[in-house]
Amino acid sequence: MSYEPGQSVHALRPRPRRRSERKALLWTAVSNILSLLIVLGVLIALGLWIYPELVRRADLASQLEQKSAELAAEQALRKKREREKFLLENDPDYVETIARDKLELMKEGETIFRIEAAGPTPRPSPAGP
Repeated sequence: MSYEPGQSVHALRPRPRRRSERKALLWTAVSNILSLLIVLGVLIALGLWIYPELVRRADLASQLEQKSAELAAEQALRKKREREKFLLENDPDYVETIARDKLELMKEGETIFRIEAAGPTPRPSPAGP
């Protein structure tokens, strides 16, 4: 707003708002605030509805990973046992080796060296009076 010659000075001052205009502005502000609260409420409700599903999905993914690891271990054990069964049925040398190992037998002139896994060393007991 700029002053032009011939214009009254009162035209430059903002005119006071009428009561109906103030009410309209108040209702617009209240309406905007209520709209914002409704949108926030809907977003919170969606979050509360989706969060348990996300937690359940993470739990299921963890269980799936665990079960997959168990399955892989069982498959490896099965494969090992199938190989051992095949060798026991078809390889006499393997059967002989297993039998001699379990019964601790040796052939004449043969020397057997056993390497045991190191266990905890026993502590000497303190001499008591």
